[in-house]
Formats: sequence, structure tokens, C-alpha cells
Amino acid sequence: MKHRKLYLLMATVLLALPVLTACSAVLTGTDKAGTAKNEPTELVWWCYAPDADVPTDLQMVLDKANEISEKEIGVKAKIVFKTDEQFPLDLKTGEYYDMIFTCDWCNDFDQNAASGYYYDLTDLVKSETPKLYEAVDPWWEIGTLKDRIYGVPMLKDLGAEVFFRLNSDYFETEKGLTLPEEMKFSELEPLLKMWKEDHPDEYPFTTTAGGLRGLNQVHEEIAGNYLVIPYSKAGSADGTKIIPVWEDEEYMEILRNLRKWYQEGYINPDAATLTEVPYSMGTPVRIGTAWTGYRGWSDPNTVGFNVKLVRFLGPNLSRATEQGALFAVNAAADETHAKAALKYMELLYTNRAFRDTLAYGIEGTHFEYYENTVIRTDAGNDNYLLGLFQTGPAISASVLSAGKDNLADPDEWKIVYEGYKTANMSDTKGFTLDNTPVEAEITAMNAVWDSYFPELITGTTDPDETMKELQDQFEKIGLEKVQTEAQKQLDEYLAQQ
Repeated sequence: MKHRKLYLLMATVLLALPVLTACSAVLTGTDKAGTAKNEPTELVWWCYAPDADVPTDLQMVLDKANEISEKEIGVKAKIVFKTDEQFPLDLKTGEYYDMIFTCDWCNDFDQNAASGYYYDLTDLVKSETPKLYEAVDPWWEIGTLKDRIYGVPMLKDLGAEVFFRLNSDYFETEKGLTLPEEMKFSELEPLLKMWKEDHPDEYPFTTTAGGLRGLNQVHEEIAGNYLVIPYSKAGSADGTKIIPVWEDEEYMEILRNLRKWYQEGYINPDAATLTEVPYSMGTPVRIGTAWTGYRGWSDPNTVGFNVKLVRFLGPNLSRATEQGALFAVNAAADETHAKAALKYMELLYTNRAFRDTLAYGIEGTHFEYYENTVIRTDAGNDNYLLGLFQTGPAISASVLSAGKDNLADPDEWKIVYEGYKTANMSDTKGFTLDNTPVEAEITAMNAVWDSYFPELITGTTDPDETMKELQDQFEKIGLEKVQTEAQKQLDEYLAQQ
């Protein structure tokens, strides 16, 4: 295991800045005597939403947040929600914004920063917002390209951690077990057997074709899902060696266990074709990617029972996992608006009332404080339900509890970040494969992989036999060519770091 210290620097050559048209300016007005007076600087803030859904009470909450930010820093915001598909389209057309959500998996940070869309914040963030710089330190490399800062990390869970979501009412209260904080994947089997014996007509590990995708967090994917570097190799001589997925023994053992559990009747026979498992089904074992101490799946009113999270993978860190959420500033913004955006981000880190408002809504309406944590109300769940990462850093918001009888640890984030000190940290330093030389081969192999994946990941087929079939097909398509090209690019990339 490797301590997190040296992190990443990346992308190749910064391109010339695109010409964008700014349409925002500092708002000014006059009093009755005609004398100019200062008005708050308004920021156009593009936030992420999966379907661009606007929470019902967004304007109510934003009005409250603006009251705070206008008083504290003379800045207010107008939020515009964008989907993953809308971000690149609107960037290319030059539609104006001041502040924007960006990350590895949506509105690609590295690509957009290298293409000149984002403001160089390196000097301003230190001179104008020293408290912001201090709050993010030592994680600035997440938002850095070629030694320049183009994005402000919104610190949250930075490493991949995958958990069993277990029915605590059954396993602990009814059966008298003490569930651990962590276990090996294979150690789930006795729990599955116990449930099956008590409920012979039910499937304790009811899942879907896509319900176990978190299992790929055992390795860093370099090309598709099939050329990988196991996180277990981080810090060793094999930490930068790209291998086919069937050579990752840890992953293969997981698949072999799934196959065994499928044959034992612990996994539902239709898993490879099922699209959804409703909470009402009450399945006692699920899988989820979250962070240590997370309570989002623990509300018995939603799930039907108390949930205990038991980690079996992680934490594993890479540039991709770390870039879960950043805010950037439009390269076309004037300095006034760039400074205002940084002041706004600084307030998100340093003013708990302001951060909680954007995170959870209005106290007394959308949430209540209880035992140094936050509990959402029904109105909060119905009318202002957003992910923490959408509106700012998770670590500066009050921690969310599932209920008064299921409290989170107020120091949750201290515990999470302490765990990162001994996490597996990828040795690839932010490498991203350029598919261009092998695009045809990758496209063909992706199609083959997708056709096998649902049955493979649910235990419906024998993983060793299935992987042998995949290997035969991949080799005919050109696996060796892709693997050679990927390794060549990675070696060259690392030599330049």
C-alpha cells in the first residue's frame, strides 16, 4: 500500500483560448439622487443535474443563499442546471457562464482545461482567497494542469470504496451477529446461506444486469473494461503494467464467487435481464459505492430496514476517482467575475450556514439540525433533494443522518480522509488513453464485452469459460495491438512527468 503524496500532472499542450462572448457584468444602479451605488456581482452558475431537473423549491433556497452571500461577500448567483449532454454543446456555442461544474465523468475537466475553456486561477486563488487555498490544500493537483490551477476541487469522497449494504435488523438484531466494518468479498457467503435457510423461496442477493458495476473498482480501467491495472499492484513494479482483465486474480475470484452463489440459489435467476430491484422487495444484500460512514441507504422508512455498510473494496484512489467534482471559471470572464466566483467558492468552504443552505435547503423547512448533524424533512426529500457534490464541497457541509435513531458521525469526513493516508494510489498519474490509433479495435471489443457483461457480472455464466471466449474473440479483433499501444502511451506519458 502506498501513502498519497505524489500526485499527477497531465495533459499535453494547452491550446489557444477559444473566443467566447461575455454577456455578464457587475450590476450597478443609482439611488434617488442619481448617485451610482454598488450592487452585488451576479454569477451565472452552471450546475450538474442528471436530467436537468430543477428542484421545486430551488428559487426559495437560492434566495436564502443569496441573502447570505450578498451580505458576506457582495455576490449572488443564478443557478442553471445542465445535463452531461448539454455541457459540451453549450460550451462550444459560447453560451456564457461564470462558474461551472466539471469533473472526470461529466463535462471533462482535463479536456476542457487543456482546450482553454477555463480561467487560469493560479495567482488569483492565492492572492484573493487564501482561506479557500488553505481549505483545499494539499489536494490542488486534482484541479491542476501543467502546474497551473484551472479548477477548484469540491472535496468529497475521493477514493473508490465499495460496500455490502446489509439488513442489520435481520443479521444483527434477529440473528445476533455483529457485522464488521470490513470483510472480504468471499466472507459474504455465510450470510447469504443463513438468509436462504430462513427464506428458501427468496434470493438474498437479488440484483440486476447493471447492479454490480462497482466491482470494477478493484482495478483502474485503461481501455474499455478489459485492459486494466489492479489497484493492488500500486507502488510495485507492476503498478504501471497493463493486463487483460482475466489476469486480475482478485477480480476473477469475485466473479467465481458470484457464479457459485448463483448456482446455490442466492442470486435471482433473471439477474442478467432484470433492470430494477425496488427497495420494497426487501433484499437483504445489495452493493453500493460510497464512503466510510455514509448513511444515505440507511433510512428504514425508505429501505424498509436498518442498513449496515460493510466495506469489501477500497479505498482506491486515482485521478479519475479524485476528480468527482470541481468548479471552474469561464476563461472569458472578466477579473471581477473571476474574483467573485472564487469568493463564492471560499464562502462554500468557510461558512457552514451558507453551505448547508445550498446543500440541504432552508432550516425548519427542508431540514433540521440534530446532534451536530442534519436530518432532511419530508419537504426536503420531496422539494429540494440534491447530491452534496452538485452545489459545493461535501466536507464543509453538516453531515447527513438518516434519522434520529440512525445518526451519522459528525466527524465522518475526518475519518474518511484519515483512511486515504494508507489507500492504494494509482501509479498512472492521470493518464488517459488516446484511442485514435486503435479506435476500430476498441469499438469492436467494447461491443463484444457489453454482450457478455450482464451474464458475467451476475454469476449466470462460468467466468473462466466466459473469459476464455472473450479472450479468443478479442485476440482475433486485435487485443495485442491495443494493449501494446496503451502500454506505449502510458510509458511515454510517465517518462514526461
